[in-house]
Amino acid sequence: MDLESELRHAMAEQVAEAAAPPSLVADVRRRHRRRVTRIRVTVGVAAAAVAVAAVAPGYQSFRAETVGSKGEPDNKGGTVATSQPDRAPAPALPEASPSPDESGAATPKKPADRDGDGPERKPSTGGGDGAVRLPSWVTFLPSGLAEDAPCASRAEGKNRVTTCRWAGSGGWAEVKVVRGSGMSGPEDLITAPSMPKPSSVRGIKALTTERPDSGRQIAWLERPGVGVVVAAGGGAARDQLMRIAEGVRP
Repeated sequence: MDLESELRHAMAEQVAEAAAPPSLVADVRRRHRRRVTRIRVTVGVAAAAVAVAAVAPGYQSFRAETVGSKGEPDNKGGTVATSQPDRAPAPALPEASPSPDESGAATPKKPADRDGDGPERKPSTGGGDGAVRLPSWVTFLPSGLAEDAPCASRAEGKNRVTTCRWAGSGGWAEVKVVRGSGMSGPEDLITAPSMPKPSSVRGIKALTTERPDSGRQIAWLERPGVGVVVAAGGGAARDQLMRIAEGVRP
């Protein structure tokens, strides 16, 4: 018998009484599953590491900065603000400047009165003695005149006549506003010994006449049912009759 046959015979005698345990197959399968799990975990960890390495450079280039930052880095990979951003100052609002009365409260504006007996105001005058308080529908008087009598209204036939008169160092002036029906033209408003002369007030047909008291007067129909007669005498007042008439707006 050769050496190889002797070895086989000896090995057979050693394992002749040996038998595989009943759980051998189960143990082999369990060890196989553990090996497969370890391989899968190792592959997953490696893939995650590769993904992190690829994303990190892009994150560094797009990381957020604090508002107002000038680009100085902090200790956490970002940047911090070194100063507050400059802000333009808010524009100042203009202060209202109401016109206070003597009690300090603002005085509301009142609408102009066109009836002849309404509120008075200070019109533009020719200078010299200062402004004179007039009805709202009279806007000009020469200097040197003051109120001779308060404006008054009275009935004359079917008409209602409002008369205002001023006098002073500059002469005298009188304004009449006639309201009623039956007036067809300025000739229905005046009677004078002299011959009337054609004229106009703000483009409206008018008549001018001389008065017995050395004054002059002009009359016109402001609109249907409303007539005006303006008279003036003395130096400055007589010379500015037309300007007084053009400032009457009943």
